[in-house]
Amino acid sequence: MKKIIMFFLTTMFLVSCSSDDAGSSNITSNIKIDGVSFVPNTITVDDASNTEEGSLVFALAKSSTKESVVVKINYPINSATAPNGTYDFGIGETGTMLFAQGSYTKNNKYYSLAGYMVKVTKTGENNSFKLEFQNVEAVDINTGNISIISGSCEGTFQ
Repeated sequence: MKKIIMFFLTTMFLVSCSSDDAGSSNITSNIKIDGVSFVPNTITVDDASNTEEGSLVFALAKSSTKESVVVKINYPINSATAPNGTYDFGIGETGTMLFAQGSYTKNNKYYSLAGYMVKVTKTGENNSFKLEFQNVEAVDINTGNISIISGSCEGTFQ
């Protein structure tokens, strides 16, 4: 539980520290959250790897609606293909498989990402990635209501 709380605090810090000036201008997004278009104006990636596993934290933020999606992927440090791969939102064992965790926020409502997968593809140099959300469930941590995130986002992450 402490890891989950620390993850949420870290992701909120990452999202709150980003500014519109640091945003990418080359963002292509067809993400839908409960059927509503989500086109972020800022996308960032941070390397959170350690000696046991590789890890990247992606943050997609839409400042006009105070909305963000944050995804942390974990993969074996010795993987020949990572970070490319399909990551499962579920319980994973450190350093042995591809797994993800994350959050969705909108207007002070917090959702935990659970169920289904996100596919990550490194599309070029300099932090160019494509994230494909495969009907990821965003669960409201207070009510249990579920929102569905689907579609993709591609661009150079700052």
